[in-house]
Amino acid sequence: MHKSWLLCLFCCVQLVRVSHCQMVGTEENGEECKGSVTLYEGSEETVVTKDEDVRVTVDRVKVEGCGCFTLHSKKEGGGMSYFLGRRGEFNAADIGWNKVRSV
Repeated sequence: MHKSWLLCLFCCVQLVRVSHCQMVGTEENGEECKGSVTLYEGSEETVVTKDEDVRVTVDRVKVEGCGCFTLHSKKEGGGMSYFLGRRGEFNAADIGWNKVRSV
């Protein structure tokens, strides 16, 4: 009973997070939603626009455009996750870890 309650709570939190996602300028004017995440590792930049596996030890992350992204500590969306539900910059301290393996 206790585990199913925790699972339900986790699912509800995830739904709330997704519902707060910024989708600016898409439905009202018929434009396609285009967003990106830039992962910074020193002077190296990795730009991600769709779900994909990466191998980056991030110093900071920048979200541009519309849409929501989630960083994962393991490939194929596994491991720890950090939801990027708004535009802006995030650092490794915000995320809580720095080895990103998928977006």
